[in-house]
Amino acid sequence: MSFTDFIKLIEQALNFKLFQIQQSSITISTILILSSVLVVFLIFSKLFSKFLVRRVLRHRHLSEDTADVLTVVTQSLAMIIGIVVACHAAGVDLSGIDKLFYFEIFQIKQTAVTPFSIFLFLFVFFLFLVFSHIFCKLLLVRMTKKLHVDESTVYTFTRITHYIIMFVGALVAFQFVGIDLSGLVVIFGALSVGIGFGLQTLASNFISGLIILIERPIKVGDRVTVGNVEGDVVEINIRSTEVRSLNNISIIVPNSEFVSAQVINWSHGELKVRLDIDVGVSYNSDLDIVLRCLGEVGEEHSEVLKQPLPEVLHLGFGDSSWNMRLRAWIAHPKRHTYIRSELNCAIVRKFRENNVEIPFPQRDLHVRSPLPIPLHTQETDINMGDE
Repeated sequence: MSFTDFIKLIEQALNFKLFQIQQSSITISTILILSSVLVVFLIFSKLFSKFLVRRVLRHRHLSEDTADVLTVVTQSLAMIIGIVVACHAAGVDLSGIDKLFYFEIFQIKQTAVTPFSIFLFLFVFFLFLVFSHIFCKLLLVRMTKKLHVDESTVYTFTRITHYIIMFVGALVAFQFVGIDLSGLVVIFGALSVGIGFGLQTLASNFISGLIILIERPIKVGDRVTVGNVEGDVVEINIRSTEVRSLNNISIIVPNSEFVSAQVINWSHGELKVRLDIDVGVSYNSDLDIVLRCLGEVGEEHSEVLKQPLPEVLHLGFGDSSWNMRLRAWIAHPKRHTYIRSELNCAIVRKFRENNVEIPFPQRDLHVRSPLPIPLHTQETDINMGDE
């Protein structure tokens, strides 16, 4: 076989018709061209997302979640453009694909909802989502830093602004699709029925989230105690609030818990809080020495405030001890666990230096002498029978 015949054989193999789409014959060469172009666009999307989205936008102080979303969207758009370009390069006719995009799924107020309209709605909504993140992260943060506003106020302002932008984005997206505001009444009516049948919890958490952002019973950075869990508020979202525990564990708490249940906020209002340290001392101790030792423990600690002064109280008489209490004020509520531990250790050391005893629980046990117990024998039984 000559070289020319070999080339002709390869051409025949590449032009072998596999199947047909819209009057376009799909051959092996068509599949190779499609694959090559798609691989090129895939590599381009990876490089674009890596060097532009990851590096350039990260320097703009965008969050990691925003960078991940932009990466996925960038790669998806690049692949869609790559598919279209590959089909044109391979000679595939896409003229009939518009029937799929404009296929009517359902109607809202005589407006047809098609796959293209849904895609357009999501695209416009996503543009507003990206704009909201960029606006809140860049412009608002820089403005509030120049105005010297505290972090919690900045967070509340940015969250409310984000919700407003997304609400406007949803209205604009509906207008792009062709659904006017009167048509939204049908959607809101369906949502109200859904809320009545099973979305009460979701609606309650959403409304509670708005109450938290506006009324601000808790703020980002506050130290709170929810149930038996103590931690710092990290983020307040639409449905739930993230609390980072002292063990660095993220706990997702529904927003309704902060509105309807009892929550301890260590940082609300004035930061100054009081610690009560209870301790029992033996009845054999010198009361004046006990009062002096507890007072010195409160005065000698560097994180206990000088005003108000530490107080020592005698709460009452227990089963085996005097019940004493040391009251101390501190300036940083997030430090209350460590300061309490340090004060307890200081009390133990101070009592040992002054021979003050912390008693164990004691019980007095009184043992009575045994009473004579009559013993019945055979002789006594016979004597009793004679009588």
